[in-house]
Amino acid sequence: MNEAKSFIEILKEHVNSDKAQLPPFNRTGLAIQQEMARPDPDMQVIEKQILRDPAVAGQLLKVANSSFYRGMIEVTTVRNAMVRLGLAEVSNLVTLLTQKQSFTTPDPFIREYMDQLWIHSVACALGAKWIAKECRLPSKMNEAFFAGLLHDIGKAFLLMAIADLKQSGQLGEDVPQTFIEEVLDTLHQSIGAQLLKKWNLPEIYCTVAEHHHDESMDGQDVVLLIVSLANKVLAKAGIGIMHTPDIDLATSPEAIQLDLSEIKVAELELTMEDYVEFVGEVG
Repeated sequence: MNEAKSFIEILKEHVNSDKAQLPPFNRTGLAIQQEMARPDPDMQVIEKQILRDPAVAGQLLKVANSSFYRGMIEVTTVRNAMVRLGLAEVSNLVTLLTQKQSFTTPDPFIREYMDQLWIHSVACALGAKWIAKECRLPSKMNEAFFAGLLHDIGKAFLLMAIADLKQSGQLGEDVPQTFIEEVLDTLHQSIGAQLLKKWNLPEIYCTVAEHHHDESMDGQDVVLLIVSLANKVLAKAGIGIMHTPDIDLATSPEAIQLDLSEIKVAELELTMEDYVEFVGEVG
């Protein structure tokens, strides 16, 4: 345990020194989210923002033509993708695509964790949006998606810090898996909330990052309940870094407060399996 504490102290010192940094929040995704928050969002403004980033535009077309979304005719332009998918869906997908840069590292060992975390985060975002829709909360669908995508951003930050420390020689090449998972489990909520505050994101996203593992969910914001439930579904299925197969989802505080029946919870589990396949398809 002394060795584990030493590892944690080294990591904390590195994080607090501001040497470990994720890429700044992508401006394309932020600009589109801001436009979508307007009462009457302008399709041309959103299209222009997407076209400013050719890599994102290309990825958007790839997603629009994936089996998850595909229609009878191939989509070849951003405008056609927007028509097929709708502004809200395009907004969420662009946010997803631009945020992937926060889940990359050249370290092959840490990259495996990052890849698992990315699949988990995207599936959580899509699952949270599904829950909001099923709970007849259309005004919360975008917030739920965004909060789900960013709920574990603290883990990405910590993994990046570990990779940095390995590269600089402050940590050995063979960092024990148990140490990494202990750090991610104990520190990711507070670190994630701090990071989102630095990005000046709305308070609800900081709240979800900090409290999505709280045991008591009494009186909590509905977006936090939604993301917490989606996160538990993935944890039960072992999608991500942590695996807790014994969770009783139907009797969880989140499912009860959201008034989701046992049948709906089972449907959610099946739906999220499809989302995981979708993430694997689009890379």
